[in-house]
Amino acid sequence: MVSHEYRDSLETVDPHGLLFGQDDHDYDHHLASYYEYPPPHPAEGSRRALQRHRAEQRRRQRQRRGRRVLIVLVVLIVAAVVLTGWFVVKPFVASRLAPNDWSGAGTGTVRVEVHSGEGSAQIGATLAKAGVVRSETAFVHAAKENTDSALIQPGIYTLRSHMSAAGALTLMLDPASRTALSVSLPEGTTERDTVAKLAGVLGVPTAQVRAAADDIANLGLPAAYTAPGGGPITSAEGFLFPATYNFDPGSSPADALQVMIAAFTRADRDAQFSLGAKALRTSPYQALIVASMIEREAKFADDRAKVARVIYNRLAAGDPLKVDASSIYGAIQAGLDPSKQDYAKVDSPYNTYTHKGLPPTPISNPGSAAMSAAIHPAPGNWIYYVNGDAAGHMYFTASDTDFAKAVARCQANHWGCG
Repeated sequence: MVSHEYRDSLETVDPHGLLFGQDDHDYDHHLASYYEYPPPHPAEGSRRALQRHRAEQRRRQRQRRGRRVLIVLVVLIVAAVVLTGWFVVKPFVASRLAPNDWSGAGTGTVRVEVHSGEGSAQIGATLAKAGVVRSETAFVHAAKENTDSALIQPGIYTLRSHMSAAGALTLMLDPASRTALSVSLPEGTTERDTVAKLAGVLGVPTAQVRAAADDIANLGLPAAYTAPGGGPITSAEGFLFPATYNFDPGSSPADALQVMIAAFTRADRDAQFSLGAKALRTSPYQALIVASMIEREAKFADDRAKVARVIYNRLAAGDPLKVDASSIYGAIQAGLDPSKQDYAKVDSPYNTYTHKGLPPTPISNPGSAAMSAAIHPAPGNWIYYVNGDAAGHMYFTASDTDFAKAVARCQANHWGCG
């Protein structure tokens, strides 16, 4: 009987002691109960003792399970309280930590200027001071959330008062919100006309732009270009690349001119213009002068390369070029109206009737097509061209007699021959 009860006692020891830890008091009490109820004799007493012993064990097991359930419930309640508290407190904490900001699209119109090199903090300070956003911090926070914020360009922006920082940022990234000073320069525009247009757009006196254009050393002309004989370039004519430009308010004349010349440098590189000139055994500057005459003479693409060939053929023959556009340019530079006099008789280095060779500078600012024609002249032996119809398509010939007839035909039909 002793060995049987002992095995029963071992089998009923709490198997969860490994997880929760064994209750020393229960264990001692268990041993005490073992010796407190020695196996009675005879058998009837032994059965009653065993029943009491097992009933006591079941009672203690129920108590232990009850304590464990209670512990689990307490843990769950505490977790629920903590989570509930966090969801209640979180909005309050977030509102305290979030930057001061307005909501909505704002009202009215506010113009602010962003300067070159300014970051989100400086822009935010400007916007906050102008009442566009509620705080600099709000705009900085919005900029961190939007990687496109790095694309904000210098300029004047039209925004609204009391906007959300995110809304202000979105509006600043919209090109329509940015005010730019725009000027369009068609192919063949002269330096004189460019200076006048630029002065009007920048809102400065023409003399101020003229002075900037005359400061050749400060314009950043490409190094490959030198005047005949290797001397320095003395005019910006030819380098003010024709295009549409958008300048920031407050741009100086020198800044604007440098942007135009940078555009010319890119066009030269893209067309390999300087290399093409050397292949023709001429200098880049001389090829640019040819391109400027092509731009003023040829109205249609098919005529450009042929005009280039005529110019090179006449140069090779040592004949005067007799390019009307150059002679007219010289008259205008001298302050004369070519429509009121015979420009072919004006005493000017640009008069290609009385002076052989190329004029001293370009006579206009050529575009990419004319530049390409200057370094890719069409093959041919032509030495003359004249308007061949009312639209301005040209007639090319190598015959003196044929040319004389073409001129007479042009004059008779009023196709633009003087």
